Amino acid sequence: MGIEATFVASGKYRLRSSEWQLIFWLSALPSSIKLSLPRDIRDQVQAAKRSYHRFGHYFTALERIRLRLEREPLERRELDRLCGDLGIAGDFDVAQISWKPDYDLFFYNQLRKRARKTYLFRAEYIMELEHAIVVEVPELGHATYVFAKLNDLDAFVRLYAKTTKEDIRKNRNGIAERLDFLGRVTHRANARTWVQELKARIGETTDYVLV
Repeated sequence: MGIEATFVASGKYRLRSSEWQLIFWLSALPSSIKLSLPRDIRDQVQAAKRSYHRFGHYFTALERIRLRLEREPLERRELDRLCGDLGIAGDFDVAQISWKPDYDLFFYNQLRKRARKTYLFRAEYIMELEHAIVVEVPELGHATYVFAKLNDLDAFVRLYAKTTKEDIRKNRNGIAERLDFLGRVTHRANARTWVQELKARIGETTDYVLV
C-alpha cells in the first residue's frame, strides 16, 4: 500500500525546562492524499478473511498447540499433521501459530527460503539451513542467533529448548559451546545490512533474491 500527499510544515513554541523551544511537524493536505492499493489486494483480503475464520473456528485446538509449543519444539511437518487431524485446510501456514503482530515478514521470508527444516518453539522459529542452524524472532530489536550445523538436529533442538538466550550469550555451564553458538546478527532498520551480515555468518554462497 502506498500513500502520496502534499505536506505542509508547521511549528510552534513550547516552554520546556524554562526555555522556549520551536517544535516542527508535517501535516498532509487532505485534498492531496492519494492511496494506491496493491494489485492483489482482493486476494490479500480473502486470505486474511480465511485466516480470521480459521483462528476463530479452531481457537481452542490451536491454543492447545500453542501451549504445547511453550513446552517443546515441534517440526513443521508434525504441525501440519496435527492441523490436518483437526480438519484445518491444507493451505493453512502453520507458521501463523507462533506469529505476532509486530513480526516482520522480510526477516522470516529470507530465512524460510533458505530453510531445509523448520521447528516452531514458543515465539521462535528454529531453522536448519545448508551450513548452519538459526533461531529467529523476526522483529526489529531482536537478533538472529546462528549455530554451527550439527549432525543430529533433533538433539540440538531438545538441548536448545532447555536453555535461554541469556544463558547462551553468557555461556553459562558451557551451553554456548555445547550448542556450537557462532554469534548473533542484529535486525537493523536497513534490512540489506542484516542480509549481508547473515550471509557472512552462515557461510552462504547461493545468491538469494531480496524479497
